[in-house]
Amino acid sequence: MKNKYLFLSLFFAALSVSTYSFTQVEGEDEEDYSMYDDFGIDETVKRYCTPKIAGISPAKLITVGYDFAGSHTINAGGIGGLVPAQSEDVSNYHGLRLGLNLPVLSNNKILINVGMTYLKANYGFTNSSLSHPLHRALNGNIRSLGLNTTVFKPLNEKNFLLGFYSAEYSGNYDFIYFQSIQFVKHSALLLYGWKPHDRLQYGFGATQSYRAGEVNLFPIVMYNFTSKNRNWGIEALLPARMHYRYKLGQRSLLMAGFELEGTSYHLLNRPYVDFPENPNFTNPPGESPYNPENLELRRSEIRIHAKYEYGITSFIWLSAQVGYALNYRFDVDNGEFFRGFFKDVPYMMENDVTGAPYVQLTLNLVSP
Repeated sequence: MKNKYLFLSLFFAALSVSTYSFTQVEGEDEEDYSMYDDFGIDETVKRYCTPKIAGISPAKLITVGYDFAGSHTINAGGIGGLVPAQSEDVSNYHGLRLGLNLPVLSNNKILINVGMTYLKANYGFTNSSLSHPLHRALNGNIRSLGLNTTVFKPLNEKNFLLGFYSAEYSGNYDFIYFQSIQFVKHSALLLYGWKPHDRLQYGFGATQSYRAGEVNLFPIVMYNFTSKNRNWGIEALLPARMHYRYKLGQRSLLMAGFELEGTSYHLLNRPYVDFPENPNFTNPPGESPYNPENLELRRSEIRIHAKYEYGITSFIWLSAQVGYALNYRFDVDNGEFFRGFFKDVPYMMENDVTGAPYVQLTLNLVSP
């Protein structure tokens, strides 16, 4: 329950200030064209707002990166009366990160992007003789492969709709042991927004998401703002992320903030993992009976960080991020079901993970 209250506190405490990086960076300070508002405009032609605001961080079309988190401890809980609780030290986890976000339809009336994400975390334990099934399931890697689409639909010069859908295939599978497609996770977002001028964009909506580790429904607030002098701004999509942005140079940005990152990973019960068949586990009323082939790791962390982004050219940007990853959730459920914030259903296995420092480097092809 303490994580639920922490999650709600983050949301309500930060309502005034996340970004949805569906916008573009400006290569130069924009000229104020308002002086030409009454010159040569055909009032019979309907005009629409665009998805970008001035000064915002660049929209990344292609991303190749690497993520490294330092030492920490995973305290795995007991399973029924058969598997006792066990703690193991992790020397680090690291992995490749890939992203793709390309427009497939773009005009003044609608913009549609399709994308792909790939995240991998290779866990390295200091102990080579692991006994707990959770540690053995993590020993090696967990990964997530996602496909998504984003739709920006302007309604007029000041209002728009933003929609997002993704499907994620996440677990401890590899190219030998694949998991069933039934474990694909679906997320969606719908938001109604306003764009009063070219430096401000905000909106309200709702989302179904696995960012908190398990599926949940919650309200969202988008707030993207750039100051009049174009030197600083705020990029927020709460409660998922929020950043303060400062412009160091023409193609140089410094950002600080947080991001909630996570999903639900199916745990394949491979021969060397060995989750017990009958652990004397009493399943919550109304839920499916215990099945070691249907276990889900609800993994989520809050990443507090500073980030430096630099444009080598207008199309190619480097990003370096350093911060601290705080565990938000690392529990195991018996199968997939909706718990919600206020339904106090116990987990099959409750675990605790200490925080870890991390660094992340990416090379990005951006929209100029």
